[in-house]
Amino acid sequence: MMLIVRGTKKLRDRVKATPAAGPDDESTTLLGDWFVNALFWKPQVAMLVNSRTFLPVYLPLAPVKTLLDRLPDAIESTLRHHGVPEEIIATERAAMGEVRIAPTNDRSVLGVMNEFAYLGEVFMATDRLDLEALSMRMSDIIVSPLSERAGTPARELSVVLGIDTARADRRNPLAEVIDLFGAGRGQAPQAVTPETAEDDARRAATAKNPAGGKVFQLKVSLRGIKPPIWRRVLVDGSATLDGVHDVIQAAFGWWNYHLHEFRIGSRDYGVPDPDWDMRTVLDETRYRIDQVAGGGDRFRYLYDFGDDWEHDVVVEKVLARNDVDAVPACIGGKRACPPEDCGGTWGFAEYLTAIADPSHPSHAEMIEWRGDFDPEAFDPAEFEDNLRLGDLAAFED
Repeated sequence: MMLIVRGTKKLRDRVKATPAAGPDDESTTLLGDWFVNALFWKPQVAMLVNSRTFLPVYLPLAPVKTLLDRLPDAIESTLRHHGVPEEIIATERAAMGEVRIAPTNDRSVLGVMNEFAYLGEVFMATDRLDLEALSMRMSDIIVSPLSERAGTPARELSVVLGIDTARADRRNPLAEVIDLFGAGRGQAPQAVTPETAEDDARRAATAKNPAGGKVFQLKVSLRGIKPPIWRRVLVDGSATLDGVHDVIQAAFGWWNYHLHEFRIGSRDYGVPDPDWDMRTVLDETRYRIDQVAGGGDRFRYLYDFGDDWEHDVVVEKVLARNDVDAVPACIGGKRACPPEDCGGTWGFAEYLTAIADPSHPSHAEMIEWRGDFDPEAFDPAEFEDNLRLGDLAAFED
């Protein structure tokens, strides 16, 4: 009888005495594996998320050396708070006879964990919840891996355990949404070895500018929204990808306080995370756009691993520097950027419906939350102010 706990690298390094799971080991529990990470709040907290239901559990991190021994008790307590029958709890507890640690292996779970960590800290600060209350609060948030199923972790738990399947249909269309890694995402990147990544980074850091003072004209369009929302921008060919990120943020009017990533060809570029075990993310500060893309190329830019705003980027032209007036610049576009944290494309559509209809039950709430919003508004003159203010708002979740 075994429970597999999948921890991030930082956490696995801190619980080295715990037996490691073998490649053929599987959890014998009804709910399967649980993922765990350390949150360096004050005081420090451990966060568990179930791989099958995305049910969250928060508990004190200290003492770290006994953390995995304490997990079955924490899981049992949370299940009881959710009204799980005692006979099911007893069966689940018996199946956790031995706890073993393993690497993470599911990006969708890690994405949900990332947003649960961010939102959890906000709720702790604003609502002064204890950890058990926080676990219950977070279990009622809609997450996109469950969007075609029960919607929230609490409802999915009911369905999986056969407690109250009718609850799965009672879904608030304007509930807070975490829209993670939907079906529109691209295929997994091809493997990049550490040797290849280091070699690429070395070339990017030392190569001469092959574009010879060129300027890239990019059209950047949000995916999954009609009528389309897009921007046309100019960036210097020698700009590193973190600079391209800043330009896209400023052109759309995003606030630059969520994580982001580029997918160019079969490789991902962004801010490397040592806790991610399944793939390599290349350091965007060491790669210039003229070294990874050329005229006519297309690639993907993702902003906010919660709302999952995907942007299609097309290199429309490569121009001579003396043919343009200013770089960087925003030279065109259509329609307003969606509000931050509105729930991705699905949440944005619901938001527009609510603000357009005074009789909608959420109309007043949405107006109070965001104020007046004109979905057709676009002013390229805001670009320079947005670019200047972007660094002030930056916050990595």
